[in-house]
Amino acid sequence: MEIRYGTTAQHVLEEDYDENYDPTEEEVLEYSKVIGLDPVAEKDLLHIAREGIKAPLPKDWKPIEDELGNIYYFNFSSGESMWDHPCDHFYRGLLRRERKKKLE
Repeated sequence: MEIRYGTTAQHVLEEDYDENYDPTEEEVLEYSKVIGLDPVAEKDLLHIAREGIKAPLPKDWKPIEDELGNIYYFNFSSGESMWDHPCDHFYRGLLRRERKKKLE
């Protein structure tokens, strides 16, 4: 599906979610950086990155590709848009909580 903002075309992409998806170590390491996890110093928390990279989009969110090929996320119910995957915030918070637990 294509949507237009002024004269620019935006393409609504469909998420191809596979609950059996097993990300590569490289993908997990890359996503760990996205959420602020140090994959060397915090190897015991890599499970958070592994879980986060597998997370499906929440209800009403769709990936959109702009005319330059950039991907952002749009919520068709609220009208909110963001560059980060909508679940990234949750996994950053989970990482903070797990770090805090380790200090207790």
